[in-house]
Amino acid sequence: MAVVAALLVGVPALLASRPGDARADPVQLRDLVAASADRPWTGYAEARAGLGLPRIAALSDLTTLLSGVTRLRGWYAAPDSARTDVLSAVGERDRYTTPRGQAVWDYGAELLTLVARDPEVRLPRPDDLLPPDLARRLLSGTAPSDPATELPSRRVAGVDAAGVRVTVTDPGTTVGALDVWADPATGLPVAVEVRAKGVAEPLISTAFAELEQGPPDPAALEPRRGPGAGVTRSPTSDLFGVLGRGDGSTLPASVAGRDREPPERRFPALGQYGTTLGQLIAVPLPPDLAGSLLDGIGRAGAGRTLTVDGQGAALETPLLRLAVIRSGDGARAWALAGLVPATAIDAGAADLLAGGRT
Repeated sequence: MAVVAALLVGVPALLASRPGDARADPVQLRDLVAASADRPWTGYAEARAGLGLPRIAALSDLTTLLSGVTRLRGWYAAPDSARTDVLSAVGERDRYTTPRGQAVWDYGAELLTLVARDPEVRLPRPDDLLPPDLARRLLSGTAPSDPATELPSRRVAGVDAAGVRVTVTDPGTTVGALDVWADPATGLPVAVEVRAKGVAEPLISTAFAELEQGPPDPAALEPRRGPGAGVTRSPTSDLFGVLGRGDGSTLPASVAGRDREPPERRFPALGQYGTTLGQLIAVPLPPDLAGSLLDGIGRAGAGRTLTVDGQGAALETPLLRLAVIRSGDGARAWALAGLVPATAIDAGAADLLAGGRT
């Protein structure tokens, strides 16, 4: 039954994406996509990520998201009024974004969690893989001078979509190109493919299978819980957000040649270094969590040992790298991540350790 269900879910996506006849100036289309945050929609999308990250308990949500298929249903009215349901064989998990904050409804646990705020710089989550969100977030990290070239059009979820490829010239990132197909009239992205440098096939792809442009049903955007379900509150739902609320005194002013951006309010220990696709994110770790992550990377057998004055290991893919670094005395530790080459991780690890001694 699971196989049959998977086939039935996959058929609409296959039928919804086929050659189209749309044309658009690629530079204008890129700009239209970047400015599409005010375009409302309702739809269903499927995202495929082939990073092949091993399963590590403390990062299971991240590794699962970036190494498989995610089925998403979304309602989007505005940046502060949206909902994303993650659909699976065992149920669903719904995230609401409202002007008051966020709410997460877990059907399996019958629990509604009211979230005060997640940081802008955070770990990836399912709604980031919706075509409009992924396209805008990644394009914001490209340079205006990055070449934009036309791609063959596609018919996606009833939209005759024009295509643009933005080739990323920044040597400090592993991202090679962003391929975006969008409605040439509204700029709403309907399909996205992310390519790493030196890799022919896209490592992340997402596309709508069903789409209706226009304001969604307002009732769908209001957080609801089932009868008798529990309610809890949390300051943030992101692991980096939780850690980022701590002490950021061990974060240096720069890592790997990237200057630190001013920290977000309420997240002083969340270090953002740079603003392009080659940015690095650093956050201090409690020693016990650092040890657990290092053990998990070691057991997975997929990490690279870092040559540092202490202990370090990195999960590496052609696109994303995530490292855990711990000082020799075990008193200080950090997570370091980015869409960056290995040399940036190595240099960043050394800077963190040096900064932690000053």
